[in-house]
Amino acid sequence: MDVLLSGNWAHYIIVDRPHFDMFKHLQSQRRHVLVTEDVLPGNMRLLFHMPFVGGRSLWWSKSAGLSIGWHLQQMVKIGIASKLNEDGLAYCDSDTFFLKPFDVASLTRDNKFRLYRNLVASEPSLAPNPSYTRAALEMLGLPLEGKYHAYVDNFVTWRRKSVLELQEHLGRKYNGEWRRAFRNRIKVSEYNLYGLYVDNLVIEETDHFRTSQLHCKTKWHRESMTEEQIQRFCEALEPQQVMVGIQSFAGVDVGLLEQQFEATLKARRFT
Repeated sequence: MDVLLSGNWAHYIIVDRPHFDMFKHLQSQRRHVLVTEDVLPGNMRLLFHMPFVGGRSLWWSKSAGLSIGWHLQQMVKIGIASKLNEDGLAYCDSDTFFLKPFDVASLTRDNKFRLYRNLVASEPSLAPNPSYTRAALEMLGLPLEGKYHAYVDNFVTWRRKSVLELQEHLGRKYNGEWRRAFRNRIKVSEYNLYGLYVDNLVIEETDHFRTSQLHCKTKWHRESMTEEQIQRFCEALEPQQVMVGIQSFAGVDVGLLEQQFEATLKARRFT
């Protein structure tokens, strides 16, 4: 990021408190390491980590009930908007890697901020992940009949103002506490939640420009990769793609990934 990103940007890394010491050395003038409790309210408590299920954590709060780390991650993405001053937020999954120069100013057009959504709207039953779409529609109070877009990617951009408005909308629907919307839900997509809110509930929406172009080339499926396959994957980027993401559950050796990512940067003379 330090080599390839340009423009006015700041980087926030949010980790559970037991992991803070592993990341604090990364702090710099524009990079900040926060703990989950800095973002979520004081009544959110970490109960314990579960190394036997991939190191996931278990949390509890009176409003949201029991939550696993997957849900906390989503609530943190929504809650961080209340803690920052930046106008735009860009979420990059931890298993992504920049491979091209990127000017963050390109995320804005005529004071409108980028909103990624897939090209064609469809009925919820035909969405890429139907149960996640249905959950977001229920949380927002939108009808389950109709056609909707999907908004999931590894490089997702939100406008902070709209996130705060989403918090207010959910708060009104869930007795003053937006986190209650996540209670007793297993399959939830914060990205669909935000996109569906902006596209369907904001009156005279003028804060976003829509695009179906992906900035990240992602491998979503579980499948091992050889060194040569990773190299080809990194080299075959579309013009608008500036990063790659190979999901951690794909089972590809992390050391091999890092080696090939660095080799790609070196070949492009960015290191």
